Amino acid sequence: MQNSYILAALCSMCFYGFSDVIFKLSARYGIPSHQFIILQTIFFLPSALLLGLITDTIHIGVPFYYGMCAGVTLYFALLYFAISLSTGDVSVVAPVFRSSFVLSSALAILFLGEHVTIIKILAFALSVIAAFLLLSQLKPNATNKSPSPKVKHTTRNLIIATAFMGITGFIYKLGAIAGGNTISIVNGQAFIFFPLAFIACYIKEKKIVFVWKYVYLGFGAALCLFGGLFLLLEALKVGPASTIVPISQMSFVVSAITGIFLLKEKMTGKKVLGLACAIGAILLLSQ
Repeated sequence: MQNSYILAALCSMCFYGFSDVIFKLSARYGIPSHQFIILQTIFFLPSALLLGLITDTIHIGVPFYYGMCAGVTLYFALLYFAISLSTGDVSVVAPVFRSSFVLSSALAILFLGEHVTIIKILAFALSVIAAFLLLSQLKPNATNKSPSPKVKHTTRNLIIATAFMGITGFIYKLGAIAGGNTISIVNGQAFIFFPLAFIACYIKEKKIVFVWKYVYLGFGAALCLFGGLFLLLEALKVGPASTIVPISQMSFVVSAITGIFLLKEKMTGKKVLGLACAIGAILLLSQ
């Protein structure tokens, strides 16, 4: 049973990692974050709804409502994550964003009574070290050693995104242990995420904007997010959030490596050390 939820969490990690890379590509192409979120949500909601109808697994209840709560926090997490990617490398931004599992795990330990072990403490410490090493790669102005406004702006957005993502991970656990099925939680999230995306775009643009030229990126992001969330929730049904959420959110290992080799982002000693710490944390949490 343990091997099954660990495997599901690792697969979820890969899906989330690829979704982060797609978000970075959208930023490189100059797609505003609120417009790109619309592109992915127009695929995510129909997919979740169709799967629920085919399997007859959509049930309105407590898990569905938890999904709706997660939809609110996830929207703001992805929005600020996308904004921060417009000014930072995915091999730096994604690791910090995905370190949100420390908050998710802390909430699970505090409010759900999950056990604290030496291995978990060591894994959390390695993860935090990895995040700080990578965050240090946000460069100040060349002529000024103090952080530039751009760096401060990116850091602020990252902190907001990471906090919202940490809360989202905890809400997923609450929904998973409430007795509902995974599809109900996913649909609850999609039903609130969808209107939020359109409302935010209308407030920003005074109209709804579809960047059809890059619709394939929206489809890819939706597919990866759906796969990552589905596998994460399946794992949370039978395993502890303080183990599963950290493994899933270690997706920054995938996105950082992809960013370096595919997007030609600069490789530094601190990036390598940060990734090594992250991999060490995964190995510890997989025990």
